[in-house]
Amino acid sequence: MASGIESSVIRLGDFQDGQEAECFAVLVNRDKGTTKKNEPFVKCYFRDRHLTVEAPLWSDHRLLKQSDGWTDGLAYRIRARGEFNARYGLQLKLIDLRPAGGPDDEADGFDYGDLVERSKFPSGDRLGKILEFVGRYIEDEKLSELVRRILEGHATQLEMMPAASHMHHNVTGGLVEHLWSVTRVSIMLAEHYGRYYDELNPPLNRDVIVAAAILHDIGKLRELEYHPIEAKYTTEGNLIGHILMGRDLVRDTAREIGEFPVETLLLLEHAILAHHGKTEFGSPKPPATLEAMILHYADELDAKFNAVAKALRAENGDDLFTKKVWAAENQRFYRGTPLPPPDQDQPPF
Repeated sequence: MASGIESSVIRLGDFQDGQEAECFAVLVNRDKGTTKKNEPFVKCYFRDRHLTVEAPLWSDHRLLKQSDGWTDGLAYRIRARGEFNARYGLQLKLIDLRPAGGPDDEADGFDYGDLVERSKFPSGDRLGKILEFVGRYIEDEKLSELVRRILEGHATQLEMMPAASHMHHNVTGGLVEHLWSVTRVSIMLAEHYGRYYDELNPPLNRDVIVAAAILHDIGKLRELEYHPIEAKYTTEGNLIGHILMGRDLVRDTAREIGEFPVETLLLLEHAILAHHGKTEFGSPKPPATLEAMILHYADELDAKFNAVAKALRAENGDDLFTKKVWAAENQRFYRGTPLPPPDQDQPPF
């Protein structure tokens, strides 16, 4: 940054009209174009955890050519002037910027984790809860070992990966949060229906339900490539997809363990293959066991609820309904009447 200028580091969303200040933000992407006069421009989009702001660079801007070397997903220390207009809201007029990092930026409050949308749970927290589920609810030793091997062998990646690029839980750490939530719901359903239909023979297989809930989206570790703003699909992910890739990972791990119960593996594989419910939604087979049916509905509910909750949180205007939520049958959802905030935080799950 330019020397001799007193720095004032603020949050991206705190810029006032005409205010010159510095902030930390992640470059989301750059859209190149030309004006009606055939002059080049670039629209840069920067974000922190709370919002995304456009910063246009017109043909006469001194940073226009330099912007070709900027990296999407990288955090920058930006000096800019805030500008508001009725059509676009807050925009930034860039003055200078450089990659963020190092002791000086950290002393001014730089933390990359504050700039990307991520799970509300601390790193390691939900994976620890899932491992508790394994110890508490999976009695079959071979099945328990299979789940633990996969979780512990991919722990670092699990903590980072979103559950999707757009649809639901599409934030850093979203995958492990989704797996925990689906497993928790599946356990409740398994316990309810296992007691309700206690005459079933063989009985509802809770071990398989819990293992399948934990592992149903494990193939996304191979389907997606982590990116702090938006996960990208790998070539294998586009050509094969996470359902089959997850089944393959489970099958390979069972082979490594050896002497794995044949029917247990078959039930687990089927639940993973069927968890999208219909072939038109990507499932090679529809659910044909009670265990697979429980997983399918738990997964569908969790994904849709997350998408709707995100839409409700994003609304800040006067409209009584959200925009259409594509992941939930493209419906608009009623926002309701807000209650006053609680006096204290609710206890964690």
